[in-house]
Amino acid sequence: MTNSTEERKSGMPPPNSAFSMGGPNAPDSEPEDPDPMENNDLTSSLLRPSGEAETLFGSSSQIAAAVSNPHSSLRLLARKIGNLLLTITLLTMIVVIPVVTVRQVRKHKIEIAASQSAAVLVAGTLVLSVRLVYLHFMHWYMPSVQKYVVRIIWMVPIYSIQSWLSLEFRNSRIYIDAVRDLYEAFVIASFVYYLIELLGGQDELVRTLRLKARNDPATAAHLGDHGYFLNHVLEPWELGVEFMLQCKHGVLQYVVAKTVATVLTFVCQWLDIYGEGEFRWNVTYPYLAFLLNISVMYALYCLVKLFYAVKDDLRYPIDWHPLGKFLCVKGAHGIIVDAGNWTGEQVANGLIDYCVCIEMVGFAIAHSYTFTYTEYLPSTVRQAVDDYQQSLQEQQHDEEDNNDSNHATNRSASYRPPDTLPTPMRFRDALISSTLPSETIRDIRRLRNGVEQAVGDASNPGSISLQDVLASELDQN
Repeated sequence: MTNSTEERKSGMPPPNSAFSMGGPNAPDSEPEDPDPMENNDLTSSLLRPSGEAETLFGSSSQIAAAVSNPHSSLRLLARKIGNLLLTITLLTMIVVIPVVTVRQVRKHKIEIAASQSAAVLVAGTLVLSVRLVYLHFMHWYMPSVQKYVVRIIWMVPIYSIQSWLSLEFRNSRIYIDAVRDLYEAFVIASFVYYLIELLGGQDELVRTLRLKARNDPATAAHLGDHGYFLNHVLEPWELGVEFMLQCKHGVLQYVVAKTVATVLTFVCQWLDIYGEGEFRWNVTYPYLAFLLNISVMYALYCLVKLFYAVKDDLRYPIDWHPLGKFLCVKGAHGIIVDAGNWTGEQVANGLIDYCVCIEMVGFAIAHSYTFTYTEYLPSTVRQAVDDYQQSLQEQQHDEEDNNDSNHATNRSASYRPPDTLPTPMRFRDALISSTLPSETIRDIRRLRNGVEQAVGDASNPGSISLQDVLASELDQN
Protein backbone atom coordinates (compact mmCIF):
# COMPACT_ATOMS: atom_id res chain seq x y z
CA MET A 1 0.00 0.00 0.00
CA THR A 2 1.93 3.04 -1.26
CA ASN A 3 -0.75 5.72 -1.12
CA SER A 4 -0.77 8.18 1.70
CA THR A 5 -3.53 8.39 4.27
CA GLU A 6 -4.89 11.55 2.68
CA GLU A 7 -5.23 9.80 -0.66
CA ARG A 8 -7.09 6.90 0.92
CA LYS A 9 -9.67 9.24 2.39
CA SER A 10 -11.19 9.97 -1.00
CA GLY A 11 -13.63 7.74 -2.73
CA MET A 12 -15.42 5.54 -0.17
CA PRO A 13 -18.88 4.25 -1.13
CA PRO A 14 -21.76 4.22 1.35
CA PRO A 15 -23.27 0.98 2.65
CA ASN A 16 -25.89 0.87 -0.11
CA SER A 17 -23.38 1.20 -2.93
CA ALA A 18 -23.44 -0.56 -6.24
CA PHE A 19 -21.28 -3.26 -4.77
CA SER A 20 -24.41 -4.72 -3.17
CA MET A 21 -25.21 -6.96 -6.09
CA GLY A 22 -26.56 -10.47 -6.02
CA GLY A 23 -27.60 -11.85 -9.42
CA PRO A 24 -25.39 -13.64 -11.90
CA ASN A 25 -26.41 -11.46 -14.81
CA ALA A 26 -24.65 -8.22 -15.57
CA PRO A 27 -26.48 -4.99 -14.70
CA ASP A 28 -27.72 -2.55 -17.31
CA SER A 29 -24.78 -0.27 -16.54
CA GLU A 30 -22.20 -2.99 -17.17
CA PRO A 31 -19.02 -1.57 -18.69
CA GLU A 32 -18.24 -2.10 -22.31
CA ASP A 33 -15.05 -4.10 -22.27
CA PRO A 34 -12.52 -4.54 -25.06
CA ASP A 35 -12.14 -7.34 -27.53
CA PRO A 36 -10.29 -10.25 -25.88
CA MET A 37 -7.98 -10.40 -28.91
CA GLU A 38 -7.03 -6.70 -28.64
CA ASN A 39 -6.05 -4.16 -25.98
CA ASN A 40 -4.56 -6.87 -23.81
CA ASP A 41 -1.38 -5.03 -22.86
CA LEU A 42 -1.55 -5.60 -19.12
CA THR A 43 1.57 -3.55 -18.49
CA SER A 44 0.22 -0.42 -20.11
CA SER A 45 -3.12 -0.87 -18.34
CA LEU A 46 -1.40 -0.74 -14.98
CA LEU A 47 0.58 2.41 -15.74
CA ARG A 48 -0.92 5.71 -14.61
CA PRO A 49 -0.17 8.86 -16.64
CA SER A 50 2.05 11.29 -14.81
CA GLY A 51 0.18 13.98 -12.97
CA GLU A 52 -3.06 12.03 -13.06
CA ALA A 53 -5.31 12.70 -10.10
CA GLU A 54 -6.06 9.44 -8.31
CA THR A 55 -9.10 8.41 -6.37
CA LEU A 56 -9.35 5.57 -3.90
CA PHE A 57 -10.39 3.28 -6.75
CA GLY A 58 -7.75 4.39 -9.25
CA SER A 59 -7.35 7.34 -11.60
CA SER A 60 -10.54 8.89 -12.91
CA SER A 61 -9.45 8.55 -16.55
CA GLN A 62 -8.76 4.83 -16.06
CA ILE A 63 -12.23 4.21 -14.70
CA ALA A 64 -13.85 6.33 -17.40
CA ALA A 65 -11.90 4.50 -20.09
CA ALA A 66 -12.89 1.12 -18.70
CA VAL A 67 -16.54 2.10 -18.66
CA SER A 68 -16.49 3.49 -22.20
CA ASN A 69 -14.66 0.63 -23.97
CA PRO A 70 -16.86 -1.04 -26.65
CA HIS A 71 -18.13 -4.55 -26.20
CA SER A 72 -16.66 -7.03 -28.65
CA SER A 73 -19.06 -9.00 -30.80
CA LEU A 74 -17.12 -12.15 -29.91
CA ARG A 75 -17.64 -11.55 -26.21
CA LEU A 76 -21.35 -10.88 -26.61
CA LEU A 77 -21.78 -13.96 -28.79
CA ALA A 78 -19.94 -16.16 -26.29
CA ARG A 79 -22.18 -14.86 -23.50
CA LYS A 80 -25.35 -15.57 -25.46
CA ILE A 81 -24.13 -19.07 -26.29
CA GLY A 82 -23.31 -19.64 -22.61
CA ASN A 83 -26.77 -18.54 -21.50
CA LEU A 84 -28.41 -20.75 -24.13
CA LEU A 85 -26.29 -23.73 -23.10
CA LEU A 86 -27.19 -23.10 -19.46
CA THR A 87 -30.90 -23.15 -20.24
CA ILE A 88 -30.62 -26.31 -22.33
CA THR A 89 -28.61 -28.02 -19.59
CA LEU A 90 -31.15 -27.28 -16.87
CA LEU A 91 -34.05 -28.45 -19.02
CA THR A 92 -32.14 -31.59 -19.97
CA MET A 93 -31.47 -32.41 -16.33
CA ILE A 94 -35.14 -32.02 -15.48
CA VAL A 95 -36.20 -34.38 -18.27
CA VAL A 96 -33.36 -36.92 -18.51
CA ILE A 97 -32.77 -37.75 -14.86
CA PRO A 98 -36.28 -39.11 -14.14
CA VAL A 99 -36.35 -41.04 -17.42
CA VAL A 100 -32.95 -42.67 -16.88
CA THR A 101 -33.67 -43.46 -13.24
CA VAL A 102 -37.09 -45.03 -13.82
CA ARG A 103 -35.86 -47.13 -16.76
CA GLN A 104 -32.94 -48.64 -14.85
CA VAL A 105 -34.92 -49.16 -11.65
CA ARG A 106 -37.49 -51.18 -13.58
CA LYS A 107 -34.62 -53.40 -14.72
CA HIS A 108 -33.50 -53.71 -11.09
CA LYS A 109 -30.17 -52.09 -11.94
CA ILE A 110 -29.95 -49.65 -9.08
CA GLU A 111 -26.22 -49.02 -9.42
CA ILE A 112 -26.58 -48.18 -13.13
CA ALA A 113 -29.48 -45.84 -12.39
CA ALA A 114 -27.40 -44.07 -9.74
CA SER A 115 -24.37 -43.82 -12.02
CA GLN A 116 -26.22 -42.50 -15.07
CA SER A 117 -28.37 -40.00 -13.19
CA ALA A 118 -25.30 -38.81 -11.27
CA ALA A 119 -23.48 -38.35 -14.59
CA VAL A 120 -26.26 -36.04 -15.77
CA LEU A 121 -26.00 -34.08 -12.51
CA VAL A 122 -22.23 -33.79 -12.97
CA ALA A 123 -22.68 -32.53 -16.52
CA GLY A 124 -25.10 -29.86 -15.31
CA THR A 125 -22.75 -28.82 -12.54
CA LEU A 126 -19.86 -28.55 -15.00
CA VAL A 127 -21.84 -26.31 -17.35
CA LEU A 128 -22.93 -24.01 -14.52
CA SER A 129 -19.48 -23.74 -12.97
CA VAL A 130 -17.47 -23.45 -16.19
CA ARG A 131 -19.83 -20.73 -17.40
CA LEU A 132 -19.27 -18.76 -14.20
CA VAL A 133 -15.49 -19.21 -14.37
CA TYR A 134 -15.51 -18.11 -18.00
CA LEU A 135 -17.42 -14.94 -17.11
CA HIS A 136 -14.83 -14.15 -14.45
CA PHE A 137 -11.96 -14.74 -16.89
CA MET A 138 -13.61 -12.44 -19.45
CA HIS A 139 -14.08 -9.74 -16.78
CA TRP A 140 -10.79 -10.11 -14.92
CA TYR A 141 -10.68 -6.58 -13.47
CA MET A 142 -9.63 -7.47 -9.90
CA PRO A 143 -6.92 -10.13 -10.20
CA SER A 144 -5.98 -10.03 -6.52
CA VAL A 145 -9.54 -11.00 -5.56
CA GLN A 146 -10.92 -12.95 -8.50
CA LYS A 147 -8.14 -15.54 -8.50
CA TYR A 148 -9.41 -16.74 -5.12
CA VAL A 149 -13.01 -16.60 -6.32
CA VAL A 150 -12.20 -18.93 -9.22
CA ARG A 151 -10.37 -21.34 -6.92
CA ILE A 152 -13.42 -21.47 -4.69
CA ILE A 153 -15.77 -21.95 -7.65
CA TRP A 154 -13.74 -24.92 -8.91
CA MET A 155 -14.50 -26.71 -5.63
CA VAL A 156 -18.03 -27.51 -6.86
CA PRO A 157 -17.19 -29.32 -10.14
CA ILE A 158 -14.21 -31.06 -8.51
CA TYR A 159 -16.42 -32.39 -5.72
CA SER A 160 -19.07 -33.43 -8.24
CA ILE A 161 -16.70 -35.23 -10.61
CA GLN A 162 -14.85 -37.06 -7.87
CA SER A 163 -18.09 -38.16 -6.21
CA TRP A 164 -19.24 -39.62 -9.53
CA LEU A 165 -15.86 -41.31 -9.98
CA SER A 166 -16.28 -42.84 -6.53
CA LEU A 167 -19.59 -44.31 -7.67
CA GLU A 168 -18.04 -45.71 -10.85
CA PHE A 169 -14.83 -47.00 -9.30
CA ARG A 170 -15.88 -47.86 -5.78
CA ASN A 171 -12.79 -49.96 -5.13
CA SER A 172 -10.65 -46.86 -5.69
CA ARG A 173 -12.86 -44.56 -3.65
CA ILE A 174 -10.26 -44.07 -0.89
CA TYR A 175 -7.78 -42.55 -3.33
CA ILE A 176 -10.42 -40.40 -5.03
CA ASP A 177 -11.87 -39.05 -1.78
CA ALA A 178 -8.39 -38.26 -0.44
CA VAL A 179 -7.71 -35.98 -3.40
CA ARG A 180 -11.11 -34.33 -3.03
CA ASP A 181 -10.52 -33.62 0.66
CA LEU A 182 -7.10 -32.18 -0.19
CA TYR A 183 -8.72 -29.57 -2.39
CA GLU A 184 -11.13 -28.76 0.45
CA ALA A 185 -8.14 -27.70 2.56
CA PHE A 186 -6.93 -25.53 -0.30
CA VAL A 187 -10.36 -23.87 -0.58
CA ILE A 188 -10.46 -23.02 3.14
CA ALA A 189 -7.07 -21.32 2.80
CA SER A 190 -8.20 -19.54 -0.38
CA PHE A 191 -11.27 -18.16 1.39
CA VAL A 192 -9.10 -16.64 4.13
CA TYR A 193 -6.94 -14.96 1.49
CA TYR A 194 -10.12 -13.85 -0.27
CA LEU A 195 -11.43 -12.13 2.86
CA ILE A 196 -8.10 -10.39 3.35
CA GLU A 197 -8.06 -9.07 -0.20
CA LEU A 198 -11.65 -7.82 0.05
CA LEU A 199 -10.50 -5.66 2.95
CA GLY A 200 -7.77 -4.13 0.81
CA GLY A 201 -4.93 -6.57 1.48
CA GLN A 202 -3.10 -7.70 4.57
CA ASP A 203 -1.67 -4.23 5.31
CA GLU A 204 -5.18 -2.77 5.38
CA LEU A 205 -6.44 -5.70 7.43
CA VAL A 206 -3.78 -5.06 10.06
CA ARG A 207 -4.66 -1.37 10.13
CA THR A 208 -8.33 -2.23 10.53
CA LEU A 209 -7.63 -4.60 13.42
CA ARG A 210 -5.36 -2.05 15.11
CA LEU A 211 -8.10 0.57 14.71
CA LYS A 212 -10.56 -1.75 16.43
CA ALA A 213 -8.11 -2.30 19.27
CA ARG A 214 -7.65 1.44 19.82
CA ASN A 215 -11.33 2.37 19.53
CA ASP A 216 -12.74 -0.49 21.61
CA PRO A 217 -10.18 -2.30 23.81
CA ALA A 218 -12.87 -4.48 25.39
CA THR A 219 -14.02 -5.81 22.02
CA ALA A 220 -10.42 -6.28 20.95
CA ALA A 221 -9.71 -8.35 24.05
CA HIS A 222 -12.80 -10.46 23.35
CA LEU A 223 -11.77 -11.07 19.74
CA GLY A 224 -8.28 -12.12 20.78
CA ASP A 225 -9.51 -14.36 23.59
CA HIS A 226 -10.16 -18.08 23.05
CA GLY A 227 -12.57 -18.97 25.83
CA TYR A 228 -11.98 -20.78 29.08
CA PHE A 229 -10.84 -24.14 27.71
CA LEU A 230 -8.75 -23.02 24.76
CA ASN A 231 -7.01 -20.38 26.87
CA HIS A 232 -5.20 -23.27 28.57
CA VAL A 233 -3.71 -24.17 25.18
CA LEU A 234 -3.53 -20.92 23.22
CA GLU A 235 -2.21 -17.53 24.21
CA PRO A 236 -4.50 -14.53 23.54
CA TRP A 237 -3.94 -13.00 20.10
CA GLU A 238 -3.26 -9.30 19.88
CA LEU A 239 -5.34 -7.60 17.19
CA GLY A 240 -3.03 -6.58 14.40
CA VAL A 241 -0.13 -8.42 12.81
CA GLU A 242 -0.26 -11.33 15.25
CA PHE A 243 -4.00 -11.94 14.79
CA MET A 244 -3.71 -11.93 11.01
CA LEU A 245 -0.70 -14.27 10.98
CA GLN A 246 -2.28 -16.64 13.50
CA CYS A 247 -5.37 -16.98 11.30
CA LYS A 248 -3.21 -17.61 8.25
CA HIS A 249 -1.09 -20.10 10.14
CA GLY A 250 -4.19 -21.93 11.34
CA VAL A 251 -5.57 -22.59 7.85
CA LEU A 252 -2.22 -23.24 6.21
CA GLN A 253 -1.28 -25.91 8.75
CA TYR A 254 -4.36 -27.84 7.59
CA VAL A 255 -3.19 -27.59 3.97
CA VAL A 256 0.16 -29.06 4.97
CA ALA A 257 -1.39 -31.69 7.26
CA LYS A 258 -3.89 -32.78 4.61
CA THR A 259 -1.18 -33.02 1.97
CA VAL A 260 0.94 -35.26 4.18
CA ALA A 261 -2.11 -37.32 5.18
CA THR A 262 -3.07 -37.83 1.53
CA VAL A 263 0.36 -39.21 0.71
CA LEU A 264 0.28 -41.45 3.79
CA THR A 265 -3.19 -42.68 2.85
CA PHE A 266 -2.00 -43.74 -0.59
CA VAL A 267 1.06 -45.50 0.82
CA CYS A 268 -0.79 -47.23 3.65
CA GLN A 269 -3.61 -48.37 1.38
CA TRP A 270 -1.07 -49.80 -1.05
CA LEU A 271 0.63 -51.61 1.87
CA ASP A 272 -2.79 -52.82 3.07
CA ILE A 273 -2.39 -51.28 6.53
CA TYR A 274 -4.78 -48.33 6.17
CA GLY A 275 -7.94 -50.05 7.44
CA GLU A 276 -10.56 -47.45 6.58
CA GLY A 277 -13.32 -47.29 9.19
CA GLU A 278 -11.51 -49.71 11.49
CA PHE A 279 -10.42 -48.64 14.95
CA ARG A 280 -7.61 -51.08 15.64
CA TRP A 281 -4.16 -50.32 16.92
CA ASN A 282 -2.38 -52.05 14.00
CA VAL A 283 -3.93 -49.92 11.21
CA THR A 284 -3.23 -46.25 10.42
CA TYR A 285 -6.79 -45.04 9.84
CA PRO A 286 -7.67 -44.09 13.46
CA TYR A 287 -4.41 -42.21 13.97
CA LEU A 288 -4.70 -40.24 10.74
CA ALA A 289 -8.39 -39.54 11.35
CA PHE A 290 -7.71 -38.22 14.86
CA LEU A 291 -4.88 -35.93 13.75
CA LEU A 292 -6.80 -34.64 10.73
CA ASN A 293 -9.88 -33.90 12.84
CA ILE A 294 -7.77 -31.82 15.21
CA SER A 295 -6.16 -30.03 12.27
CA VAL A 296 -9.40 -29.24 10.43
CA MET A 297 -11.15 -28.09 13.62
CA TYR A 298 -8.32 -25.65 14.32
CA ALA A 299 -8.37 -24.42 10.71
CA LEU A 300 -12.12 -23.81 10.84
CA TYR A 301 -11.69 -22.14 14.23
CA CYS A 302 -9.18 -19.69 12.73
CA LEU A 303 -11.44 -19.10 9.72
CA VAL A 304 -14.44 -18.31 11.93
CA LYS A 305 -12.24 -16.19 14.19
CA LEU A 306 -11.16 -14.01 11.27
CA PHE A 307 -14.64 -13.87 9.77
CA TYR A 308 -16.16 -12.78 13.08
CA ALA A 309 -13.51 -10.08 13.54
CA VAL A 310 -14.07 -8.47 10.13
CA LYS A 311 -17.68 -9.33 9.24
CA ASP A 312 -18.86 -5.75 9.84
CA ASP A 313 -16.01 -4.34 7.75
CA LEU A 314 -17.05 -6.63 4.89
CA ARG A 315 -20.47 -4.96 4.90
CA TYR A 316 -19.38 -1.33 5.24
CA PRO A 317 -18.45 0.81 3.38
CA ILE A 318 -18.85 -1.84 0.64
CA ASP A 319 -21.28 -4.70 1.14
CA TRP A 320 -19.50 -7.82 -0.14
CA HIS A 321 -22.28 -10.12 1.20
CA PRO A 322 -19.87 -12.04 3.44
CA LEU A 323 -22.39 -14.37 5.05
CA GLY A 324 -23.63 -15.85 1.78
CA LYS A 325 -20.07 -16.42 0.60
CA PHE A 326 -19.11 -18.00 3.92
CA LEU A 327 -22.05 -20.41 3.77
CA CYS A 328 -21.25 -21.40 0.18
CA VAL A 329 -17.68 -22.38 1.06
CA LYS A 330 -18.70 -25.09 3.52
CA GLY A 331 -21.69 -27.28 2.61
CA ALA A 332 -23.17 -30.20 4.41
CA HIS A 333 -22.73 -33.60 3.07
CA GLY A 334 -29.86 -44.63 7.57
CA ILE A 335 -30.68 -47.98 7.32
CA ILE A 336 -27.99 -49.48 5.09
CA VAL A 337 -28.19 -53.01 3.72
CA ASP A 338 -26.40 -54.92 0.98
CA ALA A 339 -27.64 -54.19 -2.56
CA GLY A 340 -26.64 -56.44 -5.45
CA ASN A 341 -22.91 -56.89 -5.39
CA TRP A 342 -22.47 -53.84 -3.19
CA THR A 343 -21.83 -54.35 0.51
CA GLY A 344 -23.65 -52.32 3.13
CA GLU A 345 -20.61 -50.09 3.60
CA GLN A 346 -20.34 -49.52 -0.14
CA VAL A 347 -24.04 -48.61 -0.31
CA ALA A 348 -23.55 -46.08 2.50
CA ASN A 349 -20.57 -44.51 0.77
CA GLY A 350 -22.41 -44.57 -2.56
CA LEU A 351 -25.38 -42.72 -1.08
CA ILE A 352 -23.05 -40.05 0.28
CA ASP A 353 -21.38 -39.64 -3.09
CA TYR A 354 -24.72 -39.49 -4.89
CA CYS A 355 -26.01 -36.86 -2.44
CA VAL A 356 -22.85 -34.83 -3.06
CA CYS A 357 -23.60 -34.89 -6.81
CA ILE A 358 -27.09 -33.52 -6.08
CA GLU A 359 -25.78 -30.92 -3.63
CA MET A 360 -23.20 -29.61 -6.08
CA VAL A 361 -25.90 -28.64 -8.58
CA GLY A 362 -27.45 -26.46 -5.91
CA PHE A 363 -24.10 -25.01 -4.91
CA ALA A 364 -23.25 -24.28 -8.55
CA ILE A 365 -26.45 -22.23 -8.80
CA ALA A 366 -25.74 -20.53 -5.46
CA HIS A 367 -22.21 -19.64 -6.57
CA SER A 368 -23.65 -17.87 -9.63
CA TYR A 369 -25.28 -15.42 -7.24
CA THR A 370 -22.84 -15.18 -4.33
CA PHE A 371 -19.63 -15.17 -6.39
CA THR A 372 -20.92 -13.21 -9.37
CA TYR A 373 -18.36 -11.43 -11.53
CA THR A 374 -20.49 -8.24 -11.55
CA GLU A 375 -19.12 -7.19 -8.17
CA TYR A 376 -15.72 -6.55 -9.74
CA LEU A 377 -16.75 -4.58 -12.83
CA PRO A 378 -15.40 -1.03 -13.35
CA SER A 379 -18.98 0.24 -13.72
CA THR A 380 -19.62 -0.99 -10.19
CA VAL A 381 -16.54 0.86 -9.00
CA ARG A 382 -17.62 3.99 -10.88
CA GLN A 383 -21.03 3.85 -9.24
CA ALA A 384 -19.42 3.35 -5.83
CA VAL A 385 -17.25 6.43 -6.37
CA ASP A 386 -20.24 8.53 -7.40
CA ASP A 387 -22.28 7.37 -4.41
CA TYR A 388 -19.49 8.18 -2.00
CA GLN A 389 -18.86 11.61 -3.49
CA GLN A 390 -22.52 12.34 -3.01
CA SER A 391 -22.35 11.15 0.60
CA LEU A 392 -19.35 13.41 1.20
CA GLN A 393 -21.33 16.42 0.06
CA GLU A 394 -24.12 15.48 2.44
CA GLN A 395 -21.67 15.07 5.31
CA GLN A 396 -20.33 18.58 4.75
CA HIS A 397 -23.74 19.92 5.74
CA ASP A 398 -24.02 17.69 8.78
CA GLU A 399 -21.25 17.95 11.37
CA GLU A 400 -23.11 16.23 14.20
CA ASP A 401 -21.05 13.11 14.76
CA ASN A 402 -21.57 10.50 17.44
CA ASN A 403 -19.23 7.66 18.49
CA ASP A 404 -20.54 5.30 15.82
CA SER A 405 -20.11 7.83 13.04
CA ASN A 406 -16.61 8.64 14.21
CA HIS A 407 -15.74 4.96 14.03
CA ALA A 408 -17.24 4.76 10.54
CA THR A 409 -15.26 7.84 9.47
CA ASN A 410 -12.04 6.35 10.75
CA ARG A 411 -12.86 3.09 9.03
CA SER A 412 -13.61 4.86 5.73
CA ALA A 413 -10.38 6.82 5.95
CA SER A 414 -8.30 3.67 6.36
CA TYR A 415 -10.14 1.36 3.95
CA ARG A 416 -8.87 0.77 0.44
CA PRO A 417 -10.78 -1.66 -1.79
CA PRO A 418 -8.93 -4.00 -4.13
CA ASP A 419 -7.25 -2.41 -7.14
CA THR A 420 -9.29 -2.50 -10.33
CA LEU A 421 -7.70 -2.75 -13.77
CA PRO A 422 -8.99 -0.33 -16.45
CA THR A 423 -9.16 -3.23 -18.93
CA PRO A 424 -9.63 -6.91 -18.17
CA MET A 425 -6.53 -9.08 -18.05
CA ARG A 426 -6.23 -11.38 -21.03
CA PHE A 427 -7.57 -14.88 -20.69
CA ARG A 428 -4.22 -16.66 -20.56
CA ASP A 429 -2.82 -14.43 -17.80
CA ALA A 430 -6.05 -14.74 -15.83
CA LEU A 431 -5.93 -18.52 -16.08
CA ILE A 432 -2.32 -18.66 -14.90
CA SER A 433 -2.85 -16.27 -11.99
CA SER A 434 -5.86 -18.26 -10.78
CA THR A 435 -4.08 -21.60 -11.04
CA LEU A 436 -0.69 -21.11 -9.37
CA PRO A 437 -1.04 -20.66 -5.57
CA SER A 438 2.30 -18.86 -5.27
CA GLU A 439 1.19 -16.72 -2.31
CA THR A 440 0.06 -19.82 -0.40
CA ILE A 441 3.39 -21.54 -0.94
CA ARG A 442 5.31 -18.42 0.10
CA ASP A 443 3.28 -18.04 3.28
CA ILE A 444 3.72 -21.70 4.18
CA ARG A 445 7.47 -21.24 3.90
CA ARG A 446 7.31 -17.95 5.83
CA LEU A 447 5.28 -19.45 8.66
CA ARG A 448 7.01 -22.82 8.88
CA ASN A 449 9.01 -21.69 11.92
CA GLY A 450 5.98 -20.34 13.76
CA VAL A 451 4.05 -17.10 14.03
CA GLU A 452 6.38 -15.40 16.51
CA GLN A 453 9.30 -15.48 14.12
CA ALA A 454 7.07 -14.38 11.25
CA VAL A 455 5.93 -11.35 13.27
CA GLY A 456 9.58 -10.51 13.89
CA ASP A 457 10.32 -10.82 10.18
CA ALA A 458 7.24 -8.85 9.12
CA SER A 459 9.32 -5.76 8.34
CA ASN A 460 11.28 -7.67 5.68
CA PRO A 461 10.07 -7.69 2.06
CA GLY A 462 8.20 -10.74 0.93
CA SER A 463 4.82 -12.34 1.25
CA ILE A 464 4.31 -10.64 4.60
CA SER A 465 5.45 -7.04 4.08
CA LEU A 466 4.00 -4.75 6.70
CA GLN A 467 6.69 -2.09 6.96
CA ASP A 468 4.30 0.87 6.76
CA VAL A 469 1.96 -0.64 9.33
CA LEU A 470 4.70 -1.32 11.84
CA ALA A 471 6.28 2.08 11.29
CA SER A 472 2.98 3.88 11.88
CA GLU A 473 2.39 1.86 15.04
CA LEU A 474 5.83 2.88 16.35
CA ASP A 475 5.13 6.54 15.58
CA GLN A 476 1.84 6.40 17.43
CA ASN A 477 3.52 4.87 20.48
